[in-house]
Amino acid sequence: MQRSDIETELGKINFAYRKGDPLVVFLNGFGSFDTAQSFSKVIESLPYEYGYFAPDYLNSGFSGKSLKDYTVADEATELAKIINDFKAEKVVILAHSIGGVYAMQMKDKINNLKAFVGIEPTTREIMLNPPKEPAYIEKNKNMAKLQEKIEADLREIFTPEENKKFWTTTEQNAKKFDEKDNLNAQAAYENDSFWKNTTRISDKTPSIVITEKYRENEYKRSEYTSNNPKSKVITLGESHYIHFEYPKQIAEIVKEVIDLKK
Repeated sequence: MQRSDIETELGKINFAYRKGDPLVVFLNGFGSFDTAQSFSKVIESLPYEYGYFAPDYLNSGFSGKSLKDYTVADEATELAKIINDFKAEKVVILAHSIGGVYAMQMKDKINNLKAFVGIEPTTREIMLNPPKEPAYIEKNKNMAKLQEKIEADLREIFTPEENKKFWTTTEQNAKKFDEKDNLNAQAAYENDSFWKNTTRISDKTPSIVITEKYRENEYKRSEYTSNNPKSKVITLGESHYIHFEYPKQIAEIVKEVIDLKK
């Protein structure tokens, strides 16, 4: 796995990559997990001729500390520049959780964006007006069980050596950042313009959203579901980290969307 650093005015961005066409852009959720390891089993399940770009956000993973105040939109602009440097003729975004907000803020800046695939991307609704349905309340009560579920799923998909490396790397990366860095990352997310605007996925862009069953209707009415005839919501998995449960199935969804004729 190749890695590279790009120095930006916001700070150093580190990313794992493989040159190729089509190019799959992996956008991670919030937290200490680095992007390439989080999606490693999806990457392994994609054809080798596919390129990929898996950046770590500022103040996380292998990237550096932010050098100034910034927003998700600011960082997304820098990431879009790097993506365009790959000069791919087909680009597909695969975004998990807060990665969906990054995708929204870069989608109009990426050349040759063919499709969007979201794994429970963060909606305005879940942050600003969370549904009051029992399934949501029950899920929030059981957040403590999420860590157990993550650990169990990773034991299933990783060899013991890979699993040890994942947690060791996560711990080492987390130690690089202090409370101020974590607050800067959180501020970038909270102060972003996404929450106040009405940006949606374009109807020209096929959009596939993968979600647990209880959130299906939330995504059907969300900003991530376009009116493109190829767009759909797929129910899969039992936790927010569906790529840890079903990496091969997610790779198949990516391959299918790449093969779509617009």
